[in-house]
Amino acid sequence: MKLNSFSPMPEDDDELHLPELVYWSSLGDLEQLEELLLQGINPNQTDEEGYSALQAAAENNHLDVVKLLVSKGVDIAYRGTYNALELAEMAGNEEIVMYLKSLQGMK
Repeated sequence: MKLNSFSPMPEDDDELHLPELVYWSSLGDLEQLEELLLQGINPNQTDEEGYSALQAAAENNHLDVVKLLVSKGVDIAYRGTYNALELAEMAGNEEIVMYLKSLQGMK
């Protein structure tokens, strides 16, 4: 699992300081994400480096999480160094690439 393209996974959990939505998106945990979103957490939440929950899900090949975030109004065009589509392409996550490309025509 990658936390993001710029940071390796820390070996010590004390080093892991991601916002909850980004963390659970990286892991693909729909149950935790749904609970956070029900609590009103912003689906566009990012970590300190500007890495979003959508980017985490796309890069780590969690299509169901990507779809959940999109259904909650996440900004699919958000760009840090890369956007979610670019990260999915670099990771070879073809289903996510196709899904995100299908959304671009809906703007």
